[in-house]
Amino acid sequence: MHERLLPPSAAPNAWETVPDAEQNFTVSVPRGWRSRAWVQSNGTIPVQLVKTESPDGETSLFLGDPTIPQFMDPAAVVFSPPPGVVVRPYISIEHFLPFYAQQRFGGLPGFKMGSMAPSPELFQLLLQSAQRTGAQVGITAGRFTFSFDEGPRRVQALLFGACTNFGPIWFAEVYGVSTVGQAEAFAPALLEMLASRRTNPAVIRRLQEERARSAAQHQATMAMINQNTAFLQSQHQQNMSALRGMAASHQAHMDSLHASHDAHNAAWQSQQAAQSAAHSAYMHSHSSDDSHRRSINAITEERTVMDREGNTYQVADGYDRYFRRRSDGAWIGTPAHRDLRDIPGVNPDDYEEVKIKV
Repeated sequence: MHERLLPPSAAPNAWETVPDAEQNFTVSVPRGWRSRAWVQSNGTIPVQLVKTESPDGETSLFLGDPTIPQFMDPAAVVFSPPPGVVVRPYISIEHFLPFYAQQRFGGLPGFKMGSMAPSPELFQLLLQSAQRTGAQVGITAGRFTFSFDEGPRRVQALLFGACTNFGPIWFAEVYGVSTVGQAEAFAPALLEMLASRRTNPAVIRRLQEERARSAAQHQATMAMINQNTAFLQSQHQQNMSALRGMAASHQAHMDSLHASHDAHNAAWQSQQAAQSAAHSAYMHSHSSDDSHRRSINAITEERTVMDREGNTYQVADGYDRYFRRRSDGAWIGTPAHRDLRDIPGVNPDDYEEVKIKV
């Protein structure tokens, strides 16, 4: 069982340098261990991955996790994000690493969370690496421990992690050791293995060129957005000016309609007042005439009746119904319950019943 692994600085002959299959980078790995180095693109930046395992299978070291995507800040998303990129606000490593450990390893038998702490040594290591490539980045680095069961053995694990912010794009990298011994004893070897990772200069130039093209494309996109925004604002101002003109025209039209309506209403009210006055005078006149006629009829013992054409006649009082013969104007008076059909020798069709007026 490997209780510890001396780092390359302490035991250089125990380590060897290996490249990935595409010659993108090299890394130092323990000599005689089962090792693999490869590159995987989960988004816009290729990720360098390394895994090495001791001959007895009791200890393994890894650099990077191919299941972790690259991230893009929501504020930087203009169109759909590139394939393999997840839109998520940047978070620092002290929040990312415990969540990652729970999600990635929480299903292992006997999984037990450990503790979280900052990692100044990893921070300095990654900062120096970024400075070599000329990248302007923001870095948070930390370490986290946990344990789990692997058959009858209890495995101790130590994770180092960093969240690196490139502006619109940010990514998280995790490096770790798992062993049946003391994981802390392998920490120096793990960090020196990470420090030994060297990218092919041609790859660095290509990445810098791609980064420059991406920045230029971003600037062009923002310039186009600004131009479109200015155009839309101009169109909006023109539309608002047109709407204000339409509103003023509409208001003037409504004012004209209101004035016309008021004038028409005033004329109608004047006409109604004149008609009301005339009707009142008419009703007063007729009321006075009827009152006068009623007085005369009381003296003369007569009734005033009116036919369908509005002609009035004076007849003897004392009856409830009056009938006028059309041929000669002769009159017949009857009680209210009696009809001309009840009078012998009288043809009702020759008569017209008139209305008692007064």
